[in-house]
Amino acid sequence: MSENTSFHGNPEQRALAEQVYHVMTTQARLFAIDSPIRQTLANLADYFSAQHKTDRAQVAQDIDAAIRENDDLFAREEREDDIMYTTSRVGAYKPRVEDTLHMFRRRLHEPEHPLPVDDISVVVTTTRPALTTVEPVFISDYWQQQAGVTPTPAFPTIETAVILPDEIEDEVEQEVELVAEAPVAPVPVAAPAPVERPMLNTVITLPNGLQIDLRRSVDELMAQYGTTLATQLRASIERAIPPRLVVFGNQVFPEVGGGGFGKNDLRRIRDYLLEAGEPLLDVQIMQDIFRYSQNRPDYESFRFELNYRLSREKDFEFVGVEGARLWNTKGMPPIGTKRLKASEMGQVMGYIEEGFDDSLVSQTADTIRKSGSLSLILSFFEWEYGALPFTRAMAALMPTALLPDQRTTVLRFEAPQHYTSALVELRYPTGNRGGWLQGLDGFFRDYLIPGAMITISRTENQHIFNITYEEQPEVADRLLVVDEKKNKLAFENVSYYCVVDTDMLLNQAQYGRLRNLKLFPMGERRKGDAMIEHVFETIGDPIGTRSEPRYRTTLEKLLVALNVLRPASKDYLLHLLKESDRFVPETATVWTFTPPPVTAEDEEEDEEIYDDDDE
Repeated sequence: MSENTSFHGNPEQRALAEQVYHVMTTQARLFAIDSPIRQTLANLADYFSAQHKTDRAQVAQDIDAAIRENDDLFAREEREDDIMYTTSRVGAYKPRVEDTLHMFRRRLHEPEHPLPVDDISVVVTTTRPALTTVEPVFISDYWQQQAGVTPTPAFPTIETAVILPDEIEDEVEQEVELVAEAPVAPVPVAAPAPVERPMLNTVITLPNGLQIDLRRSVDELMAQYGTTLATQLRASIERAIPPRLVVFGNQVFPEVGGGGFGKNDLRRIRDYLLEAGEPLLDVQIMQDIFRYSQNRPDYESFRFELNYRLSREKDFEFVGVEGARLWNTKGMPPIGTKRLKASEMGQVMGYIEEGFDDSLVSQTADTIRKSGSLSLILSFFEWEYGALPFTRAMAALMPTALLPDQRTTVLRFEAPQHYTSALVELRYPTGNRGGWLQGLDGFFRDYLIPGAMITISRTENQHIFNITYEEQPEVADRLLVVDEKKNKLAFENVSYYCVVDTDMLLNQAQYGRLRNLKLFPMGERRKGDAMIEHVFETIGDPIGTRSEPRYRTTLEKLLVALNVLRPASKDYLLHLLKESDRFVPETATVWTFTPPPVTAEDEEEDEEIYDDDDE
């Protein structure tokens, strides 16, 4: 602002005109001092009404009145529905007048006796570009701070060390002391006016209609919506920019061409997996085949490219989890018993996905996640085949699939009591087919019996778990086993050293009739209604006549016996009993069963079965 600048009008008008001039000149501080500065009444009214918290129309009227009183400093021009004010940093704006009387161009191209010009297009004339002007724009926070209207944010002080020559160091210290002793007058700073910020919408709605409030902490959001948010983000990345970004698990990298892995490299990896005979970690493949150490700067990018390339090859299957990326290949030996087929087991375990899962009755999923352990009682089916149902309780302990289309995960179960370990295959549920874990048949047969209480616990490694049981002195009893030669159930003398649940102990004293159960093919065992009828007739107490037979037994015995043929929960058992009118409850725990009338064809089939048994 020029020292000779003066303002007119009443005190309010003078103060307002001075503020307008200050804002406009501060806005144009980077331009020439005689450049025109233009601003509209609308912008000025919006700015000052927000600063003073007053009516905009009244502020616009006061500004226009103040400017009219200072017409020697501001030029006023009406444009359509707004008013334009013009001034400069040196006072009233005066258009620049060029003195072209003594220009070289004039003497060269406009002489008294000009030379003839054959082609006027060869004459080159220069033109002066238009002067830079400041067009009306919104007054940003930066210019408000520079004008002194809003306080400038404080920046951190940077301490610098200055090394001075010895001969001038004393003089500098004396000058610094004199400056420090000089009194410094405090500069009054106006208190900033409170600014009302508009309320932001913090709720986002996902494509599935789920609404998430982002005002909650990150830990709470990830705990409740972590999986959903990761899925939506993955889908957005893959849908929006697949040519530039590629995704593997929870990692996103720029596009990789896979040029570093040829057919020979893939063959070497496959041969190495087949030689090992079990799935291997990606870091082990990198170290043993490609001699890639973790000290190399491109280690993570090479690791990502390896995983991404293997995921695109049909000969390889990812069977790992987050933190342990395991790879399998075709031709590897199966994990667990060969008596289990994936298609049949998925149907047998389907009761879990149908909603008959009561595994969280005694303990919650949060308790299992926090403790990192799960206690179970082995049924006969689980002990015989080394398979555990993938219930909701088990899902709270086990790791989740890393890839969207991942079907299986290979885990390692270690038994610290015997210094042994076993590979376990976790098959995730798909659709109405249930999931399960298989591969523990050897450990169960060597150290446990049906009814044993086991505990599965997590370790520091995502794919390694501990399996333990409580030991006791040797106990001998006649227990139910499968006679593999005759393919039928029988009782044999067995010694065991594990603590068992006596209600689930399948000894001859409690469940002697179980030897008469038929070992149906696995495809037949998925029919829960047929299995419960056969179990009821086998272990139930006869209460009818020979022509009209009826049977009575308890829910506890039914549940134990049904789990000899197939896995089943108590909720699933009650569902089967209530689904048919042939099952009638006498009390809350006792049920009766009336079998359907026996036809001639059924009698012939029974006679054939008895004849085969005699042979």
